[in-house]
Amino acid sequence: MAIFCNREIMSSLIDIEFPKTKPEIINHINKSTDISEASKIALNKLEIKDYHSMDEICENIKIVCDLEITDALGEMDYPASKIDILDYARFRNFSEFVVKSLEELPEDYTFNDISDICKEI
Repeated sequence: MAIFCNREIMSSLIDIEFPKTKPEIINHINKSTDISEASKIALNKLEIKDYHSMDEICENIKIVCDLEITDALGEMDYPASKIDILDYARFRNFSEFVVKSLEELPEDYTFNDISDICKEI
């Protein structure tokens, strides 16, 4: 399963200086008016410990299916193979983040809906 940060989380923490504790990170994002409730919830699920980098935070967030991926594939026709899904994403010029995440999908599998895709990344 891929583990990643979405752009919103990364941009909300861009100016944070490390190391930071989980409460310090949560306090920082609560001051930001430009972060969604979903991203706040994801950050609230961090382990209680000191974080020394953005990468360490991202590794611990465990967002299973990013909103960007869900939005990108929301109008796709199913069932679909990995090749169909990647072609769809590339043809519509979705971000490199979306394409790289979708490249993690298994090869010989038919996806019946977005939840099938989310289970695999």
